Amino acid sequence: MSSEHSIVIETERLRLRRWRDSDLTALARWNADPRFMRHMARGPLTLEESAAALARYQRHWDEHGFGLLAVEERTSGRLIGRAGPQFHRLWRTDPEVGWGFDPDYWGKGLATEAGAASLKWAFGDLDLARLVSIATPDNLASRRIMEKLGFRFVEEIFDPTLGVTVMLHVLERGDEYRVSEAGPRI
Repeated sequence: MSSEHSIVIETERLRLRRWRDSDLTALARWNADPRFMRHMARGPLTLEESAAALARYQRHWDEHGFGLLAVEERTSGRLIGRAGPQFHRLWRTDPEVGWGFDPDYWGKGLATEAGAASLKWAFGDLDLARLVSIATPDNLASRRIMEKLGFRFVEEIFDPTLGVTVMLHVLERGDEYRVSEAGPRI
């Protein structure tokens, strides 16, 4: 198995890894939670829609050698979120870095920690030159994380599939972004 298929990134509190079929239960629970989905520009998802999303995450890895990662709490091993780079349907040239966490884990800096680990991996091991990140205008928490990580706002883009405007942010390799001195362990 190649290294991109067995990737594990560890931070002080988190473990980021590839998705497994057994992750569907946790993913479906978040996707059915209106709090989790409120900034995703659609309502809660069914189990079938979550299964399709999991299949897309896994297929992205197979096609590109990287993708969105499942995020576990290191101490408990509990699956608590998702983070990482993946190509977005609105643009195909630069991967989008995104994150989403179980609402029970909000407000603890975990999305920032996972985002920083994702950037280090994307610019380091994956040797990507540029990343984008998007958020709806009312998703202030994600926009603050983007700012902390060094992303700069570029423009608002209308997403015709979802019928919403999103704010596009960009970060290029070499731009300043905040990663702890220890950094993630890969």
